[in-house]
Amino acid sequence: MKVLFVEGRNLEALRQLARRFPHPYRLLYRAEQELYLLEVWAHAAQMEQAASELEGFRSWSFELLEEGSRQSG
Repeated sequence: MKVLFVEGRNLEALRQLARRFPHPYRLLYRAEQELYLLEVWAHAAQMEQAASELEGFRSWSFELLEEGSRQSG
C-alpha cells in the first residue's frame, strides 16, 4: 500500500486536494512552524500527480512496509 504525504502552509488547499479523492486521509498541524501535513493512505496515481502540481507544496510517496503496535502485557 502506498502512503502519500503533502506538506505546505495552506490548509484549505490541502483540504480541497484530500476531498477531491475517496481515499482515507489525516491532516496534521505543527503550530511552531505553521506547517500542515496531509497523509493519504492507499491513494491512486492521480492523487499523487495532483499533489505534485500544487504550487508551494512538497510531496512524497512511500510504500508501507509494516504496521505494528506495542501491546502492554
